[in-house]
Amino acid sequence: MKTAATLKTLLIGLCLTPIASADIEIKRTEKALEAFASGKPVLTYHIATVAAPEGMDPIYSRSGFIHPLRSPSGKILTDAFPIGHVHQHAVFSAWTQATFKHQVVDFWNQHKKLGTAQHENVGNTTPDSFQVFLKQISHQKGAAIDESWTVSIEEQPNSFIVDIAIEQKCATADEVYLHPYHYGGFGLRGSAHWNEDDQTHFESPMKVLTGDGVKDIAESNHTTPRWIATYGPIDGATAGFVVMDHPSNFRFPQPVRVHPKMPYFVFSPVVKGSFILKPGLSYQSKYRIVTFDGEPDAERIQSWYENFSKR
Repeated sequence: MKTAATLKTLLIGLCLTPIASADIEIKRTEKALEAFASGKPVLTYHIATVAAPEGMDPIYSRSGFIHPLRSPSGKILTDAFPIGHVHQHAVFSAWTQATFKHQVVDFWNQHKKLGTAQHENVGNTTPDSFQVFLKQISHQKGAAIDESWTVSIEEQPNSFIVDIAIEQKCATADEVYLHPYHYGGFGLRGSAHWNEDDQTHFESPMKVLTGDGVKDIAESNHTTPRWIATYGPIDGATAGFVVMDHPSNFRFPQPVRVHPKMPYFVFSPVVKGSFILKPGLSYQSKYRIVTFDGEPDAERIQSWYENFSKR
């Protein structure tokens, strides 16, 4: 006779069974790569430069990021040019305090006018994945880091799974020194509906739940959870996403910077100290994003994580 706990385990196992990749479709336009699951939009990766909002400094214009990222019901979970912090671009990658060719550069904070990141080329595309190439660039010294993303999409009942494998190499014969800092790396900016500075869309501050059971935003900052979920109301219904740190990542478990007042966080190994990108070597990292509607289910998330950690 099966117990209630056994039945729940079986149901979670069923939920982790991927729907056939034939139901995933990647469409390419002149401006973007768009992923769909069973005809429903999952995400958009921007090939072309997206202009900064009207009235904003053009320095904030950006390509090479994912927005929108959607929940299965279609809720937009990310914000590309958020009011208050226009330089945070939904799902993006950028380092902050760096030295390249004997000059300090910041690829994250575009308003400092020291550096940025941008899309370069599209690589291999399959029915359920795509590869893209980016650069992190010093405005004074040129391209410093060559970067690639391999993005794979799965559909599961009531959730979308997005795996992102990142590889970074020196773009020249010069190394890139990454200084210790309290943020920088793989960043995610949450919904405008969780942004108190956005008077048009704001509904409530974002909520968090980490793999260590932490629910307090201030307490979660600079901890090292295997995963962190962020969620909140969007047009009156709760939705969110969880991001997972792979065991093979450098300095795993990586510290996560969670801002106390704004809906963003970043997996940031530089919190633990400096490191150097050297010519001929590469920095590699893997993250899993799972989008969902409703409140986060810690047991189900942990099952997703265990599945991801074995890949």
